[in-house]
Amino acid sequence: MSRTADYLTALAEDAGVVAELEALTAYAALVGNAEYAVETFEDAYAGEWDSLEDFAHDQLMETDDEYRAAMESCRGWRPSLDMIAWECDYSHAASGHVFRSI
Repeated sequence: MSRTADYLTALAEDAGVVAELEALTAYAALVGNAEYAVETFEDAYAGEWDSLEDFAHDQLMETDDEYRAAMESCRGWRPSLDMIAWECDYSHAASGHVFRSI
């Protein structure tokens, strides 16, 4: 384990944060501050998806009845999403982890 990983693990343990090290490391790299990453990780972490567009689609399927109805009635159709709007509120790391803007 690298010194950075050891440091993040120690910070997370001290703060009582249970996090996957790969996701926590990606978040720390995104925000640029290990202490802030540990403090805000649980609120920021949304999960792991292949792309931010896949995350947006899954979120809409879970929360938007009209979107879900349209998707279910038109099999194989996938609408174009305003990804700029999603990118304002979420970040997708190269490792596949998605984080909310805090």
